[in-house]
Amino acid sequence: MAKEKSPSKPPKAINGNHHITGVTADVAGNVDFWSRIMGLKFIKKTLNFETTFRYHTYFSDAEGARGSVVTFLEFNDAPKALPGKGNHWAAMLRVRSNEALDYWQDRLTQNEIFSELIRLNPTQPRRLLFQDPEGHNVELIATDAKDAPQAFPASDIPAEFRITGIEGIRSCCTLDDLAPYAQHMGGVRNDQYGRWEFNGDTRSARWYTAPVPNRPWQEFAVGVWHHLAIDTDADLHAWRDWANAGPIPTTPVYDHYVFDSAYTLTPGGVIELCNDRPGLTFDQKPEELGERLALAPRVEPLRRRLEAELTPIFNPRNPDGSLKSDAKAASRAA
Repeated sequence: MAKEKSPSKPPKAINGNHHITGVTADVAGNVDFWSRIMGLKFIKKTLNFETTFRYHTYFSDAEGARGSVVTFLEFNDAPKALPGKGNHWAAMLRVRSNEALDYWQDRLTQNEIFSELIRLNPTQPRRLLFQDPEGHNVELIATDAKDAPQAFPASDIPAEFRITGIEGIRSCCTLDDLAPYAQHMGGVRNDQYGRWEFNGDTRSARWYTAPVPNRPWQEFAVGVWHHLAIDTDADLHAWRDWANAGPIPTTPVYDHYVFDSAYTLTPGGVIELCNDRPGLTFDQKPEELGERLALAPRVEPLRRRLEAELTPIFNPRNPDGSLKSDAKAASRAA
């Protein structure tokens, strides 16, 4: 095999986050929590790209825009675990203000979810820490990012308190551990806030660290975030070649139908490089998003069997963001 030619310089800057992905063993409960409680739009009900029989759920702002998307791979036979050394520890989502954190603590309490406000250090942004029902760590942060807000108009959540996109990821490693890869990819170190920053033309991504636990790395487990995807715009192939020429190997580019991807296993977890072509909404009408099973042409022949055998999913929200009248009843039944 001929050796790949190394590029001489990086492409333009990484343009912020694309999506973040966890693992679910309870897809019905997963949809209820992330849409009904968290107020995100259930934007796509499709299949895991590497299988032909497991769900992949997507939640986002109103448009399915990159930088707002949280996704889950369905593996109901996967073990449940805690993050270990080198795993992603928490997904970090943005809100506009400290008052929004107070609102979310109350909202989570009303839905029987424990949470903790981190606000006693005046030199650091305030954060709200909690877990989804399957144990994924989540942090809401009163961000200092200047990115335009990305929110779904969930009618039961005041506009000023809605989640406004992905801040980034927190990983079980040190800033020094991340330095070779992060620097190669154009990251800027910020020791005051304990993060690497990737600032694109219009959006940003932040990579934070967490204390390293005395537990081994988990390759794939419910309750452990699997990867963070960062946005390369149209420069995915150039970014993949640049990443692969750096300190850590990167996979080839894979066609994932709604976008293309390449992956790197870093000292702080899996990072996906991602574009946005053709996008999450290109193959469905607005009223079908989160309702009708979306299938790539290669698996369309399986539709009849999939619709008969996959776990039924109830989408708790209407396309306009309002809750369906039976949403809470459906959640109790699940």
